[in-house]
Amino acid sequence: MVTQIEWSDDLLINVDAIDADHKKLFNLMADIFASASHGADAINRAIGALASYTKEHFSREEESMAGAQYPALEAHKYEHEHLVFQLEGLINRLMVSGAEAIDSELAKFLMNWLGGHIMTFDVKYAAYLRETGQHG
Repeated sequence: MVTQIEWSDDLLINVDAIDADHKKLFNLMADIFASASHGADAINRAIGALASYTKEHFSREEESMAGAQYPALEAHKYEHEHLVFQLEGLINRLMVSGAEAIDSELAKFLMNWLGGHIMTFDVKYAAYLRETGQHG
């Protein structure tokens, strides 16, 4: 079964740099599904790219928050740490199970993993930026 992960503009927070990163993360998640039929090496490369870019994105986002003096920075950083922990668990699962684990449950997990974070945490940061007249 081929499962798709697609970006939705419903996830826009209207902070250009962060929205661009989020779109790229969705593309990298979709690459995992596209790699399923190409073997373990392709899957591992796709997973590695997602993990690497996730950490880069979180770092950029946290730098932006620090520069904006975002009062919820520490809570947001903690959430990022939790998301990286979940991603590492996912990576371990995929390393053991391989292509068999690339299914609709994985798609649901990834959508909730990133989509939930955006709609719960990142929208609050975007609102703070608007309230304080900053652009991130």
